[in-house]
Amino acid sequence: MPPMSLDFREGLSDSRRRRQIGDILVTMVCLGWLAVSGWVFFSDVPDEIFDNHTSKAMQERMKACEGSFQKRYECKQQLLLTGERWGFAVALNRILLMCAPPITLWIVWSAMKRREER
Repeated sequence: MPPMSLDFREGLSDSRRRRQIGDILVTMVCLGWLAVSGWVFFSDVPDEIFDNHTSKAMQERMKACEGSFQKRYECKQQLLLTGERWGFAVALNRILLMCAPPITLWIVWSAMKRREER
């Protein structure tokens, strides 16, 4: 059995050990980011994501639609479609902000490991 060393720097001189420690640190940072950003994403969801024809804000906007039945219908449809598109854009933006940094960090770390192996 190899002797145990209390000097931390000796453990980092081994490239395999450095990669293992880096893997653990990058994984912890990525999981931490996903946990915190996921909590923020799901704890503070804007109304635009769930805005539909039954919400009070949408009902107020629909009251402004005037004219014949067809014009009111088209006005309401346009409001609903705009709200759905906006809600999708907001949700997609939040998901990208949640996932892009950990994915980028992991890709960069993998590239650094591959470069070191050469």
